[in-house]
Amino acid sequence: MATMRERSTKPMYDIWSRFYNLTFGMLVRSRQRRAVQQLPFKPGDRILDLGVGTGLTLKHYPKDVTVIGMDLSHGMISKAKIMCKERGYDHIKLVRGDGMNPPFAEQSFDHILMCHTVTVVSDPARLLNWAARIVKPGGRIVLANHFRSTNPIMAWLEKISNPFWVKIGWRSDVALEDVLKGVDLQFEYHFKHRFMDLWQIVCLTNNRHTLVTLSENQQDDQNANSLPAKQPILA
Repeated sequence: MATMRERSTKPMYDIWSRFYNLTFGMLVRSRQRRAVQQLPFKPGDRILDLGVGTGLTLKHYPKDVTVIGMDLSHGMISKAKIMCKERGYDHIKLVRGDGMNPPFAEQSFDHILMCHTVTVVSDPARLLNWAARIVKPGGRIVLANHFRSTNPIMAWLEKISNPFWVKIGWRSDVALEDVLKGVDLQFEYHFKHRFMDLWQIVCLTNNRHTLVTLSENQQDDQNANSLPAKQPILA
């Protein structure tokens, strides 16, 4: 099965960065805007834009949040830095990093955006499990990505054509249900920007804090029930 490898992805996207905005970038701009709109911003929030590329999403963020944009490709990050400098985006910081070897601490971000990133990495489930750790409890993770069709004929075409797509930078055979298996995130909803769209926007939430709280409360109730009844205090 043809798959992605970070050591080959980086130079591939260094090349893509030279003409990305005028090719693939033209196809995804409106979907990226819709994806950013799914993030429930609050002033002071810290957002991770993972796979920020040339920075096409960055103009959609409010200036009262801090955005960390990360990408594996030096060429992509360089384009994004030029754009941020030209537009004076002081609320945005850009770093080059590998999603398979994250440089961030747990619960570092309020929300995370991944546009066209899941099918570019070598292990999509590992990427999402890492995202679940670095987003704060209650935080949202939004994916904008192509996933394998549920139509059997389209799915077959995507599977047999996958070796070609891998050679130019992404997988076409990744199924959403396979990516979410074993991932510690709650599925909220997904939709297509247009009816006949090849891409989906998927919203997930880190609800681990809620689950832990419920579990702790249930344990407290059980402990309380197992204690002997309190004796009346004698004056």
